[in-house]
Amino acid sequence: MVQFSLSPFERLAHTRPVLDLIAFYVAVDPFLGPPSNLVSLLLASRTVHEHLCVKNNPHLYSDIFRYKFDVAALERRLSPTWTSASCLANELRLRCVALKYIRRGRVSGPPDRDALWRSYLMMLENEGGNEQHLCQWANLPQWALSAVALRCLPLRDYDDLPPDPEGTSLALWLLWMTSKRVRSEGINPCSMVLSSVSPLLVRGYQYPSFFAPDTHFYLPLCDEHDTITAGFSGATTLVSSVYYCAHQLQLAVPPLTPAALLNYLVRREARQDNARLHPQVADLPATRQEAIARGISAPALTQEDVAEFHYHTRTHFFNNPRSHGGRSVSETLDVEWFRLVSCHDLWDVERPLRGIVYSLGTFAGNWSGRMILPDTQTHINATLDHRIHPNSVQMVQERVSCRFEEHHCLRFSEPLVAPLCPSGSGGEDILNAWLPRNTRIRRKANGLQIFDPNTGKDTWYETYCPDRTQPYSPAACQRLLNESGMGWYRRSPSASAADDDEYEDYVEETLSGVLDIIITGETSEKQGEAWGYYSYIGRVRRWDGLVVLLRIPVRSPFIPCALPAFHIPSPIRWTNRHMTVADVTSSKVTSMGRASLVGGEIP
Repeated sequence: MVQFSLSPFERLAHTRPVLDLIAFYVAVDPFLGPPSNLVSLLLASRTVHEHLCVKNNPHLYSDIFRYKFDVAALERRLSPTWTSASCLANELRLRCVALKYIRRGRVSGPPDRDALWRSYLMMLENEGGNEQHLCQWANLPQWALSAVALRCLPLRDYDDLPPDPEGTSLALWLLWMTSKRVRSEGINPCSMVLSSVSPLLVRGYQYPSFFAPDTHFYLPLCDEHDTITAGFSGATTLVSSVYYCAHQLQLAVPPLTPAALLNYLVRREARQDNARLHPQVADLPATRQEAIARGISAPALTQEDVAEFHYHTRTHFFNNPRSHGGRSVSETLDVEWFRLVSCHDLWDVERPLRGIVYSLGTFAGNWSGRMILPDTQTHINATLDHRIHPNSVQMVQERVSCRFEEHHCLRFSEPLVAPLCPSGSGGEDILNAWLPRNTRIRRKANGLQIFDPNTGKDTWYETYCPDRTQPYSPAACQRLLNESGMGWYRRSPSASAADDDEYEDYVEETLSGVLDIIITGETSEKQGEAWGYYSYIGRVRRWDGLVVLLRIPVRSPFIPCALPAFHIPSPIRWTNRHMTVADVTSSKVTSMGRASLVGGEIP
């Protein structure tokens, strides 16, 4: 009887596919922005509203979410309990609120928090659709620029810290992720960004650079280790909580210093495009041949070397398509995601959502970039006299170019023991790249034989060749195939886990058989002739993929010096063979071109 009192249109509510299809196509046209056209349909009548509301029809809003936003990364990184219809419907509402907030263009400190996190996570999931909503509809680049200005420009004194370190870090990362047109950015915005981020680099020791102090090689810490040894990596990273896909998710705030560096570099390099070389460059030999003819011994610069560095050594932008190596855009960002969700608690052994944080072979290959150092005396003066503004500290650049190799300790060998810090201050020996002092290394076919003087034992590290079908020697590959699988996989939660208010699933990995990674490298002959010859040795921390390198001059009177510790960045921090490094001990920062490790063995 009631059904006959309904209008013909309202009766469609009893023919679910028809009204749902009408609502879906109304909602997704236009593609960009929230499904605002759906409002008129919801107001048509009480019957239509009751049928189409989120509470009664979450599948409709889940379908709208899947059409408008990128879901491949969500489904790859999380279990179905996170991507159910009700979860995606809830996430659709929150994303629409964030998009509208960003589109209004106003920034106001703490109220920005949800929009900052929501847009940052959307960019980590981006396959093209998310970026369209954020950049084309909501104008995220301009909003991120305003968010950085709000948080950084008020800093006046040397001791000033950003009033909102969490928001500052997220704003800087979003600005980097959307900085694809800096050459047309305009003088005023470019100058504003440089003025904002320069103090963050000069005072890098005050801000988080990594997910955990670089003094610790063995993580997570045991329960008895109730204190963290302060290192050279700045403040400990912050931890935040975000409501994400209808779940409360704990995340590490992405480190601030690398984002500041990337924003600084791309704008500094853009200015160099049209800048003439210093007049004194004309006094140098024009080419290497001329230098040899003039009896100038290497290492020595030529005009050709300086011009190549000045005009052609560049930091590539976020998600450069040439950097994906056959993977989707979001797949290249998986390591960044897993660092956020699993590297926020130094004592957490379980880490339910842990995944690959270092992809095997990432470091192997040719690297090229620049090292930025503050003028030593000016920096010391600014540190001692807080009246001197950080922007008065001049930054100088140095060329970095080398070829690196990865060497893996496989499960049938015993990895080197990271020695304790010699000073007794706690942690492991970061100043020697977590390697035993006086270690003897012999390069042999297929790997390195390393003698540890502390244990009196030799151990073997296989050289990893990512471009080969069999990345190790035939004998090592055969043993690995017999003993372990490769890659990683996911399993659904148990029934009891699904009732837990914490994470409802676990990401697991089959073991690759890799227990430890050592990295070696050396400068190419061409770059060595110009900028000096160096050899490198370092180690990867399996907890979060942090890498520490020692740079040792070869055929040079200079003493060995430590290259800063750094994470091998995902394409958030490098694209098309580019990466970023920050040394907070001397405020030395390095941008190098190139372009997963979890407790126990490396997945």
